[in-house]
Amino acid sequence: MTNTDELRMQAEQARAEYRRGMITREEAKKRIDPFKVAFEAKSKELAKKYGIRAQKFSLTAYLR
Repeated sequence: MTNTDELRMQAEQARAEYRRGMITREEAKKRIDPFKVAFEAKSKELAKKYGIRAQKFSLTAYLR
């Protein structure tokens, strides 16, 4: 597995635990932030390659 896949799995686990009420929003944010950084970096890279605008990561939307 690549680093991005591991970060995605950690983020999804934190999201699930937040939805179940097992962790607070702040704890979820701390666990999701590394994935957010990787997501935005990859988005920026692809946007530059294809000449489009980079997609930003929204924590609020992700936690819904």
